[in-house]
Amino acid sequence: MSHEKIENKVALITGGSEGIGFGIAKTFAEAGAKVVITGRDMNKLEAAKEKLGSQVLMMSADITQVKLCADTLNTVLKKFRKLDILVNNAGVGIYKPVSQTTIEDFDLMFNTNVRGLFALTQACIPELKKTRGNIINIGSVLGMRGMPVYSVYSASKAAVIMLTQLWAKELAPDVRVNSISPGGVDTPAFVRMYGEEKKQQVLEFISGHHLMKRVGQPDDIGRMALYVATENWITGSNFVVDGGLSYLV
Repeated sequence: MSHEKIENKVALITGGSEGIGFGIAKTFAEAGAKVVITGRDMNKLEAAKEKLGSQVLMMSADITQVKLCADTLNTVLKKFRKLDILVNNAGVGIYKPVSQTTIEDFDLMFNTNVRGLFALTQACIPELKKTRGNIINIGSVLGMRGMPVYSVYSASKAAVIMLTQLWAKELAPDVRVNSISPGGVDTPAFVRMYGEEKKQQVLEFISGHHLMKRVGQPDDIGRMALYVATENWITGSNFVVDGGLSYLV
C-alpha cells in the first residue's frame, strides 16, 4: 500500500538483504519509496532484489571500510540525485562471556555497529540537510538493558542509542534522527548461530521472555520504521519494539 509521505522518497538501507533490513526495505518499497539496499554478499542481495522488485537498487558495500562510505552515497546520488532517508541497520552480534571474547570480536562489533554507522552517517549528512531528511538507527533492547554474555554487543548498541540522541540535537531542525530498539526478531542470524534444527527450539525459548509470547518478525520493525520515517515532528526518540521483552529482563 502506497504512503503519500514516503512515496518517491529515496531511502538507503544498510544490511538490507535479509532480516530486519529486508523487512524495512520491503515495507518502504511497498509504500512507494525508492529503495537502495547494501550488503556484503551479492548472492543474498540478488535474492533480496528478486523478492523486492526491479525498482530496488542493490549494491555491494561493507560499512567497516569507512573510506568507501562516500562511494556508497555517490552511487545513490548518481541514480536518484538525492537522499531522503538513511537507515543504519547493518550490524554484527557475537555473544560470548567476557573471558572468551577476543579483541577481534570486539573490533568487528564496534567497527560495524558504531564506527561504520558513524562514517556513513557523516558522509550522508550534507545530502540529508538538503532534503530535510531523516536518519533511523537500529539499536537493540540490549543497548538499554544489558545481559550477561552480550556485554560487548550491548555496549555497541548503547553507543548507537546515545549517538542518536546527540545527533538529533546537533542536526535539528534540518535532519531528524531516531532509533528503533527491537527485541528478539526471527532472522537468518538464528540459523547461523544455532543451525536450522535447533533454531525453532531457541525461538520458542526466547518467545517465553516476551510479554506477547512470540518473537518479532522483520515486518514488525519495518512498520515502525515507516512510521518514524514519515512523522516529521519526531526526533531524538528511541522506539522500543520488543513485544514486552524489556519488561521481563
